Amino acid sequence: MKKTTIQADFVLPRYARKLLRMFKFTGILLLIFFQTSAAGYSQNNLSISFVKTDIEKVFHYLEKKSGYTFYYSNNEVENLPKLSIKMEKAAMRDILDEVSHLTGLHYAIMENNMIVFKKSVNEIQAKKINGKVSDEKGMPLPNITVQVKGTTTGTLTAVDGLFSLQVPDNAVLVFSGIGFLKQEIPVAGQTLLTVTMKEDVAGLNEVVVVGYGTQEKHKLTSAVVTVSGADLNKRIATNPATLLQGQLPGLQVTQGSGEPGNENVQLRIRGISTFSGAGNDPLVIIDGLPGSLSVLNPNDIESVSVLKDAASAAIYGSRGANGVIVVKTKKGKGGAFSLTYGYNLGISQASKLPNIITNSAEYMQLSNEAHTNSGLAPLYNQQQIDLYQNATDRVKYPNHNWLNDIFHTAYTQNHYLNMSGGKESTTYSLGIGISTQPGVMIGFDYKKYTLDLGLSSRVNKRITIGTNVQMRYADRKYPENGASDMFLSALAQSPLYPASSDGKWIKKAYSNELGNKNPVAIVQEDVRTRTSDYYAQGNLSLDIDIIDGLKWENRAGMNYDNYKYNDFRPVVPTYYFSDMSPAGLLDDGTPGLTVGNSGNIYTVYYSQFTFKKKFGEHNVSALAGYQQEQNKADNLDASRTQFPTNLLRELNAGPEQGQANDGTSSKWAIRSFYGNANYDYKDKYLFGTSVRYDGTSRLPSNTRWGLFYSFSGAWRVSEESFLKNISWINDLKLRGSWGQLGNQNIGTYPYQPSLDGRSYAFGGTVTNGVAGSSLVDPSLTWETTRVLDFGINLTALNNKLTFTGDWFNKYTYDILRGSQVPLWLGLNAPTINNGAVRNKGFEFNVQYNDRIGKNFTWYVGANFQTYKNTLEKFGKREIGGHTIREEGHELDAYYMYVWDGIFQSADEIAKSPKQPVDATPGDLKIKDVNGDGVINDKDRTYVKGKYPSFQYAINLGASWKNFDISAQLYASQGQKIYVNGWGIEPFRQGSIPTTDWRNRWTPEHPSTTMPKIYVADGYQPVQNYASTYFLKDASFIRLRNLQLGYTLPKNLISRIGMKSLRVYFTADNLFTISKYPGLDPERVDEGRYVTYPQTKTYTFGAMVQF
Repeated sequence: MKKTTIQADFVLPRYARKLLRMFKFTGILLLIFFQTSAAGYSQNNLSISFVKTDIEKVFHYLEKKSGYTFYYSNNEVENLPKLSIKMEKAAMRDILDEVSHLTGLHYAIMENNMIVFKKSVNEIQAKKINGKVSDEKGMPLPNITVQVKGTTTGTLTAVDGLFSLQVPDNAVLVFSGIGFLKQEIPVAGQTLLTVTMKEDVAGLNEVVVVGYGTQEKHKLTSAVVTVSGADLNKRIATNPATLLQGQLPGLQVTQGSGEPGNENVQLRIRGISTFSGAGNDPLVIIDGLPGSLSVLNPNDIESVSVLKDAASAAIYGSRGANGVIVVKTKKGKGGAFSLTYGYNLGISQASKLPNIITNSAEYMQLSNEAHTNSGLAPLYNQQQIDLYQNATDRVKYPNHNWLNDIFHTAYTQNHYLNMSGGKESTTYSLGIGISTQPGVMIGFDYKKYTLDLGLSSRVNKRITIGTNVQMRYADRKYPENGASDMFLSALAQSPLYPASSDGKWIKKAYSNELGNKNPVAIVQEDVRTRTSDYYAQGNLSLDIDIIDGLKWENRAGMNYDNYKYNDFRPVVPTYYFSDMSPAGLLDDGTPGLTVGNSGNIYTVYYSQFTFKKKFGEHNVSALAGYQQEQNKADNLDASRTQFPTNLLRELNAGPEQGQANDGTSSKWAIRSFYGNANYDYKDKYLFGTSVRYDGTSRLPSNTRWGLFYSFSGAWRVSEESFLKNISWINDLKLRGSWGQLGNQNIGTYPYQPSLDGRSYAFGGTVTNGVAGSSLVDPSLTWETTRVLDFGINLTALNNKLTFTGDWFNKYTYDILRGSQVPLWLGLNAPTINNGAVRNKGFEFNVQYNDRIGKNFTWYVGANFQTYKNTLEKFGKREIGGHTIREEGHELDAYYMYVWDGIFQSADEIAKSPKQPVDATPGDLKIKDVNGDGVINDKDRTYVKGKYPSFQYAINLGASWKNFDISAQLYASQGQKIYVNGWGIEPFRQGSIPTTDWRNRWTPEHPSTTMPKIYVADGYQPVQNYASTYFLKDASFIRLRNLQLGYTLPKNLISRIGMKSLRVYFTADNLFTISKYPGLDPERVDEGRYVTYPQTKTYTFGAMVQF
C-alpha cells in the first residue's frame, strides 16, 4: 500500500520569530546553567582549597556548594584564626569534621538542612518550637514569616496562625508580615511561643513596588504613593481606574461618564503638562510590564503605586514623562489551599437629571413665546393648545415625560472566585470574575469576564520561574450614536406624544414640529452597535540568584487586543401622533451594516541584573538591564447598504452594489538600556540615580536616541542624635529630586514624507494618482520633561500620625505640535518641536490612626492637591471658539465675552455700548471690557476656571469587634465648564425647556439672571457670543462612598467549613453639593451639555473564604 506524505509549511509572523529567538537564547543560557548546576550538585563529594581564609568565607562557599544553611554566631567566629585547608573529593561530613578539628567548633546537622556551629557542645542542641501568631485583637494571622535570624531557614504560619520549626537552642526568631511591624524573639529555652503582631500603621517597613523592582518605604528618595487593594475595594466598580479617585495625592481621577464599559476615566498625574498629540496619559505597568488597568478585576489587585517625580519615573525614560502607575496583582502564598467567593448586587439610578417641563399645554405656550421672541412664526394655534389644556383623555392628549422612558433602575451583579495556596517553594493564585452591568439609560449593556493567574515556583536554591496572566472578554452594546445622542434625542421630543401608539413608532405630534430621532424606537428596534473585545496580557519570568546579593531577572511578555464591532441600521417607519399619518423613516442613518475588526499586538522582553549588598553601615543596591518593545496594530472595515430585511446582521446579506471597505496597519519599536543605583549610610543619608537610553523608530535615525536620567537624595533627620530624644517623632525624612524624562507618543512616523491618493482629470478622463499633502521636519526629536521635586515624610505620635508633602516644578519643552504655517501654503503643517509648558504644584496627605481599648480602632485621612500650568513658549497666539493659547497664560485658558446681565429696556440698550447683534429687552448684555463703546473681538478676555483651583478627599473609617465602617468625601473646587445646547438651552431642535425657564425674563417679570426664552437654533443675541453666560460653576463636594460591614464570628462559621464570612452594604455617590445646573458636575469634556449621567448605587454583598 502506498503511503502519501503531506507537508504543510507554517510561517510565524516576524515579531513572533523575534520573540521565539529571545526565548531560544534564554533557553540555551538556562540549559547551560542547569547543566552546570546539576554537575555541581550531583557530586556527593567536594573539592576545596583555602589558604589563610576567614572562616565566614569558608562557610559561605560551603553553603553555595552544598545547599545547606550554616548557622553560627559572629561573636564566636570573628576572632578565630584564618583557616588553611585542602581536601579532594571529600564527603561533606568529612569536611565538617576537619573544620571542627581546626577551629575547635562543634557542629550538628539538623533535619531542615541547617548546620549549626557552636563553641560549646551543650549549646548545639536543637529543639522544636511551636507557636501561634495573632493580631492585637487576638485573631490568628496566616502567612506570617517565621525565620531563624541570620539564616534562610523558616516557615509560614497556617490559617489558624500556628507554626512549627526546628531551631538551635539559642536562636532568635524573626516574625514579619505585610502590614505588621517586624519582631525578633529569642528562643531562650522556650518550646511554645505566643506572638502578638502589631500593625504597621505608618508602613515604614512596607515594601513598595517601584520601577523594575521594589524598595522599602523608609528608603525612598522619590515621590511615590501607594494604596492597597483592600482600600481600593471599599468601593464597588467594574473598572478599577475609577476606584483610584481620592486615594492618592498627585493623581487626578475624573470619571466623565456613568456608561457601563465606557466610563471615560481620565487619569492625570500632577495635572496637564503638554498640548501635543503625545498626550498626558500616564504609563501603566502591570506586574512589571506595560498593560491596561481597565482589563483587571479590582479583586485581583494587591497594590497600586504612583510614581510622580523624575527620580521614580526616569527608569522608564521615554514612557515616563506623564508619570507611571504600577499595579501589582495578587500572588499565591505558601500554606493550605484557600477558596474565596464574592458576590454583590448593585442597584443603580441616575444620580441627577434635569427637571423638565412635562405639561404639554405649558410646553406649547412656551414654544410659541420662544418663536415669537426669536422672530419666528408660532408652531401651535390656540385650538391645539386647548385640546391638551382641557383634555380628559390623557392617552390621546398626554403630558409625556421622555426622561422616564430612557432612564430606569439598573441591577449590576459581580461574581468573583479565587483559588490560591502553595506548598514549599511553589505558590499560585487564580482569580475569575464575571460582571453584568446594564445601564441606567436604556440600550446600554456591558458584560465583563476576567481571569488572573499568578504562579511562582522556586525550582532550586537559585532559580525561580513564574508567570502572570490577565485575560478579559468584554461584550458591550450601545445605541448607534452613543449616550449623548440618546439623551439629547429624548430632550428633543415634546411631551405631546408617547414613544409609540398602537404598535407604531411616533416621530412627532404635528408635522411642523422640530425634533430628533425617537430614542425608544432606537433601542426597541435594536439599532445598537455590538462590540466584542478580547484582551490578554501576560508574562513569563525567570530569576536566577547568581551569588549572594546578585540576581539575573528576565521577563518576556505580550499584550494582545482584538476588537470587533457590528453596526446595523434598519429601515423603520414612523408616524405623526395627531393623525397617525406616515412621517418617514426613523432617523438612524444610512440603512445598512458596517463591521470592523482592529487588532493590536505588543511584545516586550527585558533582562536585567540586580545587586543588593550591605557593607557594614553602607547599603548599596543597583540594577542594569536591556529592554526591547514592539507594537503592531491593524484594522479592517467593510460595509453594505440597502439590506432586503432587518432580520439579518451579516455582511453577505446585503447587495454588493455600493459596498465599501478600508484598512491599514502600523508598527513601532523601542530599544532601551537602563540602570539604577541607590546608596545609604546608616539608613540616614540616602542617594539614588537612574538612567535610561531609549531609541525609537518613531523618530529620525539621527535623533531617535534619547538619554533620560535623574538624581535624588534624602536625609532621615530623625536618625540624627539631636532628634533621638524627641519621642513624639518616629520618623522624619526630607528629600529632593531632579531629572529629565521623554515622550515619544507622537504618531507612528511623522518625520517621513508620505503620498496620498488623489484623482486627476487627464485626457478627458479621471485618473487615480498620488500627491504629497503634508510637510515634514526631518530633524524631529523627543518631547522632553524636566521635574524638580522637594518632599517631606513624617511619622509621629507612636506611628499614629503620618504626613507626606511634595512641591514640584515640571517643565516640558520641545513639545511636538503642528507648525504655524499660512493657509496659502496649501499643505498640512509639519510636526515640529516647538513649545513649552511649566506646571507647578503642591500636594500632601495626612492620616491619623488610633485604637481605643481592645476592640475599637479608627482612622481619618485627607489628601490635597493644587496645580497651575503656564504656557511659556508657543509662538503666535491661537484663539479657539472660547479658549486661547498664548504665552504667559494657562494652557487653553477660557477667552470669551463677559456676560454683564440682561437688557431690561430699549432705553438701556440705547445707552449701552453697541452690540454686534441688534439686541432687544430680555437679551444678554455683554460687557465693554476695553471701554471703547463698541462690543467686538477686542472685548474677549481671560476668564479663570479652566482647571480646578484645588482638589481634596477625606477618607475615614472605624471598626468595633466584628463591625466596620468606612467613608470617602471627595471635592473639586474652582473649575468651570463651558456647556450649551440641549438641556440647558430651550427649544434646541424643539427640546423641552427645564423648569428653570419659568423664571425667564418677561416684561411682567424682568429677571436679571435669565434672558427671555428663545429658540436655540441660531438665536444670535444669545448664541452669537462665546460668553460667560454658558460658563457654569462645576465645583462640588460629594459623599463618594459609604460602606458598612460585618464579619461573622469564626466559631459560628467554622462548623460549616468556612474560614471567614463578611457581609457588607455599600452606597456610592450618596449626595453631591454643587451649583452646577441639572446634571452631575464631574465630567471630562465640555461643549455639549448632555452626557451619560453619573450613577447612585446601593450594593449588597458578601465575601466567604473556605
